[in-house]
Amino acid sequence: MEFSIKIADMRHSLKKKIIYLVGEGTGETISRIARASLVQFNREKFDVKTFFLVTDKKYVSHIVKEAAKDEALLAFSIVQPELRDFLIQEADHHNIKAIDVIGDFILQLSIFLKEKPLSIPGRQYILDEDYFRRIDAINFSVKHDDGKFPQGLKLADLVLVGLSRTGKTPLSTYLANQGWKVANVPIHPDMLPPEELFQVDPRKVFGLIISVESLVKLREARLKQLGLEPYAKYADPVKVADEIEWSREFFKKHPKWRVLDISNRAIEEASASIINACRTGKKPV
Repeated sequence: MEFSIKIADMRHSLKKKIIYLVGEGTGETISRIARASLVQFNREKFDVKTFFLVTDKKYVSHIVKEAAKDEALLAFSIVQPELRDFLIQEADHHNIKAIDVIGDFILQLSIFLKEKPLSIPGRQYILDEDYFRRIDAINFSVKHDDGKFPQGLKLADLVLVGLSRTGKTPLSTYLANQGWKVANVPIHPDMLPPEELFQVDPRKVFGLIISVESLVKLREARLKQLGLEPYAKYADPVKVADEIEWSREFFKKHPKWRVLDISNRAIEEASASIINACRTGKKPV
């Protein structure tokens, strides 16, 4: 009897935990907060379920009931007081832990500023100067992705340089969403980079390096997506190791460029390192 209880306890401990993210808008705010927090933990131990555009009590009730079934942790970003209070009541009723990810901050701001909050959903997306700056940055990064339009490199806030599948495009997109105009340029031993790259302020250029194991996995996954054999030269460990060594030597020829190792790093973490390096003038960590 005792043995069977221990087995049940072990199974329960191995079961993935579930995290619910609930937002009344597009979910961008709570998703960003969650991503920045969850990278600190082992991704294999939990799953995330998202529920966005939540604007009525019926939908809230459904979500909380599902969360109760999953024994989930529920994190939410809802600024409408009535809907927020209803969610908290439902969570208490079903014995679910619910975290108000921005409500507590808004409350403290209200006390500090001695001003009642507007409680307007989506107010953070008002079409202000910052919004248009981000749109310009996104358009710029799309136009200058993967070495396209090298004539515009001098206009970039940042230029990412690296081998194929070193995360240049995802990083560019993420940084662009924060308002940075980012261009990225692919390099390869058999390919000459555009001359414009060497005319860019070297403080804006970041060389991306990665471990052999990580790059092989990424390239094998890409080959699989394309329906090709995973053992092609593109993902051959020996060839990959040679490319990485070549890229390191290439970056050494440009000592004012800053080099970032993105092996096993989340986009958010790599992005934060780049931004911090830009603002402090130091090498990325």
